[in-house]
Amino acid sequence: MDSLDPFYDTTSLGRWKGIRRESIDEQVRRGDVLCVTTSDGHRLYPSFQFDGPDGAALPGLARVLAALDPHRVDPWGDAFWVRASRPELGDRSPAQALRDGDADDVVALARQAGALLAP
Repeated sequence: MDSLDPFYDTTSLGRWKGIRRESIDEQVRRGDVLCVTTSDGHRLYPSFQFDGPDGAALPGLARVLAALDPHRVDPWGDAFWVRASRPELGDRSPAQALRDGDADDVVALARQAGALLAP
């Protein structure tokens, strides 16, 4: 499995994207950006979810996260799912498939995975 790191913390993400913490918090609330929290309360943002020099989230990522985990029960699990290679995607990770423009395929796969994980 691919690693989740490197990560941005809130300060470094804001500096890179040229935005304030409130904007990052809003992106996380909307489900546009994946945020994981460490056991000691630090918020981290896996770098694989960002694309291009402006730091835009991967195209379709919000749709994928909404299908996979609509209640955001397991952000760490979501991060591993988006990063891990999938045979259904030609052994690409969902992140790479999004980069390649295959958002509909990734959303469909996320919906299936989310249905299996739902309580």
